[in-house]
Amino acid sequence: MGVLDKLKIVALAPKVKGSVEQDRRAKLVEQLTEQLKLVEAALGGAAYERSKAVWINDAAGNRSKAQRPVKLRKWWTVGTNGAVQFGLRYGAVPLEVKAGMSAVEVSKLADVPLLIKALVQAVDQGELDAAMDAVTAARKSKTKRTA
Repeated sequence: MGVLDKLKIVALAPKVKGSVEQDRRAKLVEQLTEQLKLVEAALGGAAYERSKAVWINDAAGNRSKAQRPVKLRKWWTVGTNGAVQFGLRYGAVPLEVKAGMSAVEVSKLADVPLLIKALVQAVDQGELDAAMDAVTAARKSKTKRTA
């Protein structure tokens, strides 16, 4: 009896593609998770740096993979009174949580991780779908005008 005879062989299930809303939510949750790592590093006194793999050519023309740091921008600012404003973004565009308002304020930097976790829950529950739809609709209409 061979090794393969002992295994349960099945057909590979097709990959199920998520809906547009699920893809948008996943993108925003990924960005919020990155900001959570950034703020936790800032609170711990360390520097957080993400890197990505890139191909580089040396002087002889040989290609090799290398890690290059990615510039991360923090989404929060500390005001003169010590309050912290966390500006929510979808990609590079400010995301309006309510009409005309795209930031959430907390009393100190230590509260930002809890805020980000609450925002992740809100995204998972679909509370920001309308705001993300507005951003993508504005981007689509802008590209149609230039074409």
